Formats: sequence, structure tokens, C-alpha cells
Amino acid sequence: MNMRSLIGKCGLYCGACVIYRAERDNQEWRSRIADSYNCRTDQVRCNGCGDLTSECWGNGCRIVLCTQARGVNYCFECQEYNKDTCDKFNDLYNDYLQTGVDLKENLSQIKEGRIEEWLNDSKKKFTCKACGNPLAVWTDNCHHCGAEIER
Repeated sequence: MNMRSLIGKCGLYCGACVIYRAERDNQEWRSRIADSYNCRTDQVRCNGCGDLTSECWGNGCRIVLCTQARGVNYCFECQEYNKDTCDKFNDLYNDYLQTGVDLKENLSQIKEGRIEEWLNDSKKKFTCKACGNPLAVWTDNCHHCGAEIER
């Protein structure tokens, strides 16, 4: 897999997205997500923003839809983002800050061309220190071993 497919348009590391992780790591979790969204389990799937297919969950993401409508690849390429007037991004940004994820800092690194460094740092950040498996954002415990996640 190409790691660049995990570069979120909003600055999220797609490798830590709950949809991405549930599809790959935990079918019971995937089924619970499907139940909560009233959809089929096979619809809970995504390859990351850099490799969206027609079947990917990410196609319904409001940030993905917005960047497509504006003809940009990432939020930092948009005038509303640069003027700090994008409510879609600002709401998402504030939500993710609660998890210790700074989307603005991530986008800054991506914009500066520090993509490989950011991807490697993100992969490390979202790896369980107890079992070494990948983690998802928005979870308090590792979905592999149950260890509490340090933020």
C-alpha cells in the first residue's frame, strides 16, 4: 500500500480513521459501526483520502465533498481555510484537538512538503505502545489488546 493514500484532505492521518481501522482490524467493531449508521457492514470501508474509490466511506465526508467542489486537494489550498472562515474545517479541527490531533499543524507540514516525515510520525503516534498494533482516533483503548491509549 502507498502510504501517501493516508494523507487526509483535512490533515488527518487516514491510517488512524475509525472506518479505515475497523475495516482492516476488527470485524465486530466494523459491524457495530454499520449498525450505528444503519448501513451494511461491507459499506464500512475506505482506502484513505489519497485512494478513494466509489465504494469508500470517505466519499460522504463533508471535507472530501468540499475539497472536490472547490477543486483543491487539501484544505490549506482553499481561500476560506486561509482566511480562517471555513466552519466545516474549524468544527472538525476543534473536535480533533480533543484527541490530541492538530489538523492545522498536520496541514502545515504537508504544505511544507514534509509529507514522509509527517506520515512516519503519524504512524508512530497511532501505534499502541503495549502491543505495537495500529490505533484509531476517538478510542480510549487499543482495539487489539485493550491497553489504555496515552494522549
